Parts: sequence; C-alpha cells; structure tokens
Amino acid sequence: MTETNIEQPPYFHQWSYTVETDETSIVLPDGCTDIIVISNDESEISGLHSTSWDISPRRVRLRAGTSLTGFRLRPGATIDLRDLGTEAHSAANLAAQISSVVRHDQEITQIIDDIGLPGRSVAELAKQQGVSERTLQRHFKGLSLPSLGFWRQLGRARRAVQALPCRVPLTEIALEYGYSDQAHMTREFVRWFGKTPVQLRRDHATLKDLAQPGLGNWSSQAVL
Repeated sequence: MTETNIEQPPYFHQWSYTVETDETSIVLPDGCTDIIVISNDESEISGLHSTSWDISPRRVRLRAGTSLTGFRLRPGATIDLRDLGTEAHSAANLAAQISSVVRHDQEITQIIDDIGLPGRSVAELAKQQGVSERTLQRHFKGLSLPSLGFWRQLGRARRAVQALPCRVPLTEIALEYGYSDQAHMTREFVRWFGKTPVQLRRDHATLKDLAQPGLGNWSSQAVL
C-alpha cells in the first residue's frame, strides 16, 4: 500500500493498493473512515464506498486485479457520499471534491486527539469546553460520531502499540499509557487488534500497518 500525505487540507491521507492475487486482509480499527474507489483500470471508477468506524478487526476479501484508491479521513472528520454526486469521477479529481465537502469541527478534532492521552478524562475535557459530560456526549452523537469512550479506549491502545518496537517491558508500557496493569492492556489489545502485546511484538507486518496515519498518530507520513 502506498501512503501519500496530503498537505492541504490536513483532513485526509490518500493511499492506493493493487491486489495481485486473491486475498483476505485484516482491517484494524484506526479511528478513521475511508472513501474508497474500486476500479479495474487507471481512470474510471467502478465503485465508490465509505467505511465506518471499526470497533474490532474486520476481514475483507479482495479479488486479484482490483485497484483501490482510498482517502482516509482524519479522526472525527465525516463525509456524505451524496455530496460527491453520482456521476463517474476520476480518482485524481476526487481528492479535490472530498476537500470541498469534508465535514469537521476543530474543537471536536482536538478533543479526539486529547482524549486518548494518559491521564485525560471525559470530565476534564467537558470542563475545558464549559459543558457537562452529558452535553459533550450529545454533541458527539449529534455529529454522528462514536462515543467519547470509543475515542478514549482506541486512542490509548493505538498510542500504546506504537511503543512495542522499543523493547521496553510491557508492564512499563501499560502503566505509561494509563492501563491499570499489563493484563488490562492485553485485554484491550486483543479487543482492538485481535492479538496480545507479545504476539504483536513479533508481528512486524501488523505493527507496520498500525504505524500508518490514524487515531493517535495522524501526523505520521509513513509509506508502505
């Protein structure tokens, strides 16, 4: 998969992938939705799809010869496919169209960035916004976004998983990222990524996927 950082606007990353042989891929939760162009040639779109927020690993079957071009929206950003029209578009023009219709709230984006940090709480963030926790939760619901609990738990897990390659003891990683103990972190990793921290440390391909831009590391400019 090739990842391209889009400097303007900073609300999506573009990626592309060509399926060489029939395969089943595992999509891990990243706190993002993707607009995906499915095609069998380089210019015309044969399908345009939008993903939702994953809450657990998801299997995707891909047929050989399929070309995918994706636009991964920043955590908290949304889009309505109807705003892109129904006529066929070139993938090259689609980036400009997405840029013009993507929906985002800067304050919400900042809350989503902060909520997964160690020591941050929903109560603290609500107080900073001058509203109650219930009001803040309703605001997220009104924007058709997952709950604050989703962003907090996934954001913490995705930040913690980035520390695995450094070989720091797992107990230390768990405490640094706000888990009560290593067992707590292990349960959360299995929930979100389908594997324990020990298994992930040995799985370099999955760690590489988790290093791609998403919740907790959106500014990354990695290339696969």
